[in-house]
Amino acid sequence: MSKRSFEESRESQAPETDSNGLLAIHDLLSPGDEQEPSTTSSKKPRNFIATVACETCRLKKTRCDESRPKCGLCKSLGLDCVYNERKSSKRDQSLTMIMSTLHRLETKLENIPTSIMSDLHSLRGQMRRVSDVAQETHASPAIVGENRRIAAMSSSFTPAREEDDFDWEDTQSAPDPSGRISISFSQHGVIVWPGARSILPKQLLAAYETLGKNYVVELESTRRPLPMFTTPYPLHAGEQWLELVPLSMIKGLADAFFSVFNPFTPIMDKSYFFSFTVGSALESGFGYSMESCIVLTVMALGCQAVLAHQEGNYPLPGATSHRFEAPEWMNVVFEEQPGLRFFNEARRRVGFLMCDNDIQSCQFYLLSSVYYSQILRPMDAWAMIHRAATCCLSMLTNHDVNYDEWEGDMKSRVYWNCLMNETILVQELHLPPSGLSRLEEKVPIPKFIGFAATGYGANRYPLSNVVDDSYFQYHFLAQVAHRIILTRIRHSLYFYSDSGSIPLPAVNAELRHQLEQWRNNLPPAIQFPDTGLPPSHSTPGDHTMHHPSPSIHHPSPSTPASPHVISSPRPADPNRPLSPALAVTDAMLRGRYMIAQFHIGRPYLYKALRIPNKLTDDDIEQIKSGLRHAMDWPVTQGIFRKMRSCIPIKFAFCSQFFGQILLFYCIAHSPSTRVRETLPPGWERWNDEMMRFLEDCARHSPAVAQDLELLQTLWP
Repeated sequence: MSKRSFEESRESQAPETDSNGLLAIHDLLSPGDEQEPSTTSSKKPRNFIATVACETCRLKKTRCDESRPKCGLCKSLGLDCVYNERKSSKRDQSLTMIMSTLHRLETKLENIPTSIMSDLHSLRGQMRRVSDVAQETHASPAIVGENRRIAAMSSSFTPAREEDDFDWEDTQSAPDPSGRISISFSQHGVIVWPGARSILPKQLLAAYETLGKNYVVELESTRRPLPMFTTPYPLHAGEQWLELVPLSMIKGLADAFFSVFNPFTPIMDKSYFFSFTVGSALESGFGYSMESCIVLTVMALGCQAVLAHQEGNYPLPGATSHRFEAPEWMNVVFEEQPGLRFFNEARRRVGFLMCDNDIQSCQFYLLSSVYYSQILRPMDAWAMIHRAATCCLSMLTNHDVNYDEWEGDMKSRVYWNCLMNETILVQELHLPPSGLSRLEEKVPIPKFIGFAATGYGANRYPLSNVVDDSYFQYHFLAQVAHRIILTRIRHSLYFYSDSGSIPLPAVNAELRHQLEQWRNNLPPAIQFPDTGLPPSHSTPGDHTMHHPSPSIHHPSPSTPASPHVISSPRPADPNRPLSPALAVTDAMLRGRYMIAQFHIGRPYLYKALRIPNKLTDDDIEQIKSGLRHAMDWPVTQGIFRKMRSCIPIKFAFCSQFFGQILLFYCIAHSPSTRVRETLPPGWERWNDEMMRFLEDCARHSPAVAQDLELLQTLWP
């Protein structure tokens, strides 16, 4: 059936309308011929009274045949035929309504196939979450090199939901056609879980209700902006103080940045930075150029990095001592927000450059997001990430990009940095995504092609004095692969049904298998044991669905990403990493593994709080695993108790701890004995450590301070 418009439907029934646009009744019942009749015998016998007579027939009191545009009498007399406007009768209105109703029914009937196909597409998406496993088993294993392996694995882990993920909290209570209820991936969403609300203190719930469901975004969006003034260094230098900054300070701060932050967020190429970017900024006298903005932001983060060296008693890059020794310019890092003087100068200059969308603009916005993250301003960090995403979309769409060259590889580096950092904030705070994830299958994993110019080699500036660049590159690539698994966990497990049959044990077992494959296939230099559970722990069905997962392997010598053979650094004190960069990268890799294990078990915690009577023995084991992996996260342990200045994504950890403290409380106060017995030993100690971490961060973030205030009502 071909679809017709409403107007077409009306015209096919009645080509003529009166001046009100209503259908003439006689045209519907016995439409006449519009051609001029040759004889009076062509007229049809009239068996009705005219509804609207023309003016001539009305004056002569003769019967009008209502022909248009001239009635029969006016044609025979050669007069103008004029019809006056009339009000539509009830009969006319009824016929119009009937035609409109028929048209709507016709449209609905024609749309049924589209609706069915949409439902089938949704069903296929749900089935792919399980059936993909069998299909991927037949994937070709002939992949050569580190980056090609991860790229191939990435394509097989495409989330079932292809659209941007932008769900509000109130969508959780609405089941889909199959009866499933979506569980929020955000840790701030724990407080609205029905099972949690039946256990949490009424005082806490009442306080939460006064705040509103998006209080975190509201508090962070309405906080005071950063101070806009700049303090010269030294104070007597005046407005042109940047032109007087010694080169030793610029190099020292930049080296500190590249030794701490760039290894785990490889936004910049150090060779290119020192070869061209610094020189361009200096030649312009730190003028209004993107090179100046980048150098100034690198120096701002360098101040944070210098403090991290001081807190951990690590020697600065290039130092001969084995402990921290303050440089001559050490006082430049001491501000309420370390590095703000340099960052404000960068912000001042970027105003005239805000519409640029090249790779350097993208690097600046990403560096700015890192700085905002370090000083616990998540909404400002998200704004910078969103701007960086716009640059990525501009560079990577409608342009040919050669990813086998240095410039194209740098674009893939900034893309994956941007996507990974955006995902964290979007998932936690339910912020609108940029759409960057739609390019995930098109942008390859970076190869870390080194920049080479006359007199400069790719290895002229190693990332660390301890190990070569490839050690950190493997860490970054491993975390990219991990993000793919975490996204799959979210889209496959985070559902609930009153029947108690969800999550599916087979899907859970396969996701745990993929995570273990990821950990076991890491290069020996960055491998680590699972300290969360004994090796005997397993779930039913582990042997049923095995297929390749994102993994890291030793590349061949010709692989561009690995020009050197890396060796595992072995510190004299195993509890103390050799450098801040090693401390962060190792802690983040171990922490991501524990986070994934915790999130695999989290839907079972939802089930335990909502329908504890329907928990199976396997559910209990999943709960124990999730709680155990929610403890002792490396990024807040050991050296990081002192070295707070280089802890990455601190707001994300604060959000995780907020939800975990609520979960531990609810499990400890559950009416079910079986549920309470799942608590791991030492959870009270870890609870206190998380509270202390939040107390430390609450001084820098109103949202974290509000979270802390809510949590303090748990123990009046």
